[in-house]
Amino acid sequence: MKKVLKHLKALGARIKRTYYYEDYKRVYPDRIEISSDGTQKAATETAVRNFLNHRKFYLFAAQFAGGRKVADIGCGSGYGCRILKEQGASSVHGYDASRAAVEYARSRYGDCAEFDVQLITRMDRAPGGAFDLSVCSEVLEHVKEYGKEGQALSELKRITRKGGLVIVGTPNSEMLGRHGFSFDEIDGLFSLHFSRFVIFENAFVPFDNPGAWRDRLDRGRTGVVVSQKIDLEETVLPEGAIPEIKEGIAPGVRRFLGCDVDTSLLHNTHSWVVMAVNE
Repeated sequence: MKKVLKHLKALGARIKRTYYYEDYKRVYPDRIEISSDGTQKAATETAVRNFLNHRKFYLFAAQFAGGRKVADIGCGSGYGCRILKEQGASSVHGYDASRAAVEYARSRYGDCAEFDVQLITRMDRAPGGAFDLSVCSEVLEHVKEYGKEGQALSELKRITRKGGLVIVGTPNSEMLGRHGFSFDEIDGLFSLHFSRFVIFENAFVPFDNPGAWRDRLDRGRTGVVVSQKIDLEETVLPEGAIPEIKEGIAPGVRRFLGCDVDTSLLHNTHSWVVMAVNE
């Protein structure tokens, strides 16, 4: 457990009682960290690796952005909105709870997206059915601390048109102690809100608890496993750890939910990536 907590701190989380929550310190492009009050400083190498790892979610999700109206919920500094726009989105709107993050996003990426301060659990400025694609990276686990994950998913569904896509990235709790969701939790949560969805497994076998993964594998309680090619220079590892990669289908273009999905873009080390069709 000590290794897990050390690893979690390296990822930028703080500990409060038995829970974890974001301290709004974010890694921005150009190797800069900006805190909730707007203070800037040079990012550590660990923080840069964490940023590069998180960026992969947008590279995966952006394959579905072409010609679509896209919402990025929990957009942070806005770099993901630029990726979505560059991949052909007709429009991009970024929402975040941090005013400092939104101010930065407007100043840096205001030419490719609109930005608003909004909570994921109460998106008053986003009309129902306004977006063809709604993406959300590393946010759901933070509202879970307050029992609001269902409310958050309801909002993601509300703002997405019928037949549109919702793509969510959130940590696998096998990797980071209680931070995130177990497979049963994420599967149960999406089952309450969507009739059609697919869960992609993270690539790494849990460092401190490999038996949790192997037990699920034996019971057939897994998401889609892709033999992912991971660049270890773009992820955060516990000190001295040699990661074991889960073995599954070969990376490439496969059909899921009526979409051609390029699974070689996952580069997903710690988190579930869930795709759902809003029916």
